[in-house]
Amino acid sequence: MFQGVDNFYTVSVSAPGKVILHGEHAVVYGKTAIAVSLGLRSSIVIKEVNTASEPAVHIHLPCVELQENIPLAPTVKSLFHPKLAPGIAGKFHWKLPDKLDHDAHLLKVDEFLHIIKPNFDNLQSNQKNSLRSFLYVFSGIFGSTNLPVRSMNISMGSELTIGAGTGSSASFAVCLTGALIQLVKLKTASGHFDPFYDHTSEDFDMKEKEIISNWAYNCERIMHGSPSGIDNATCTFGSLVSFKKGSKPRHLDIRMDLRVLLVDSRVPRETKSLVMKVAALRQRNTSIVDHIMDACDHVAHTATQVSVLEKLSSDKCEPDIEADYQHLAELWDMNHCLLAALGVSHPTLETIRAAARARGLACKLTGAGGGGYAMVLIPPSTPRSIVDSLSGQLLELGFRVKETRLGGPGVTLEM
Repeated sequence: MFQGVDNFYTVSVSAPGKVILHGEHAVVYGKTAIAVSLGLRSSIVIKEVNTASEPAVHIHLPCVELQENIPLAPTVKSLFHPKLAPGIAGKFHWKLPDKLDHDAHLLKVDEFLHIIKPNFDNLQSNQKNSLRSFLYVFSGIFGSTNLPVRSMNISMGSELTIGAGTGSSASFAVCLTGALIQLVKLKTASGHFDPFYDHTSEDFDMKEKEIISNWAYNCERIMHGSPSGIDNATCTFGSLVSFKKGSKPRHLDIRMDLRVLLVDSRVPRETKSLVMKVAALRQRNTSIVDHIMDACDHVAHTATQVSVLEKLSSDKCEPDIEADYQHLAELWDMNHCLLAALGVSHPTLETIRAAARARGLACKLTGAGGGGYAMVLIPPSTPRSIVDSLSGQLLELGFRVKETRLGGPGVTLEM
């Protein structure tokens, strides 16, 4: 969404979270992983404001309990005009985030933050990285233009739980980048608001989404060090994204709209320790574990076949759709059992799964396992009473339960 009044714009953008559908742990060994967009979304509103005081950016991120005022002039402009990576000739442009000298630009951002905020190092990690990501993208995009930068209020909300493996940081980065790019587009297209031009009918095209995803990937590097790229790609493009080690994530143009219960086991998971646990198991049982990984790979490929997924965007209880859901449920069961054989399930996940199976529903862990989230597949034919009964039991057991959808749209301009 955007509005323009007296040359001041408001932009609103949302982006989904993500979950791993298939390929957990196997992806570490060169197998295919499939991520899918989550119905739970983050949203951001950027509003330019007219103020008599010195121009500043007012940031409100309640999800990380952060509220900051950052002066725009003159110090923030020291971050403008970032350089291209070594060996690349020319002038940097915001459409080339993959060509940016990432380390040099981030170093300037960190130096700036320590100047304007002496207690920066005392902030929580997610607060620090949120500020770093914001200034990195803001100065990288606006700093390669000659557009006037006005005071603005930036407010973000999210339905995602931070640090739970649902892509909260990537969703934040995609929203932020999409909103700033849309603001640049509006300010570039017209020096004033044209009430006869319907910008609201436009959304991001594929090229713009690639740019957004690349900026978000750079933010993920700030957040996580060496990300795979699957989170930012899924939050940007939506639907399904496949990933294989050594290759760029690939958006799969497959229509899907799966209804699920997303169940938080409330058990913290440590991805690194679980990956090391599987590696140790493989060292002792190489051939067996490699066969399990091969089986996980076959599950991922089978689940993405058009014959299984393309029709799963309908809530109709037709026989062929029911058969497809049954096929997908079998794949979920196999995937979970293969991961359990690797030792990455958890008693709480098995409790959730048993409650679902008692009602004829498939359930699998998602992500690294060892806690975290489980997903229960809800076919269209499932009576409401069954869903309510399962949700009630899981809530009584102390789990958090959200009914949502998988496979929805990626980054979107909001009305």
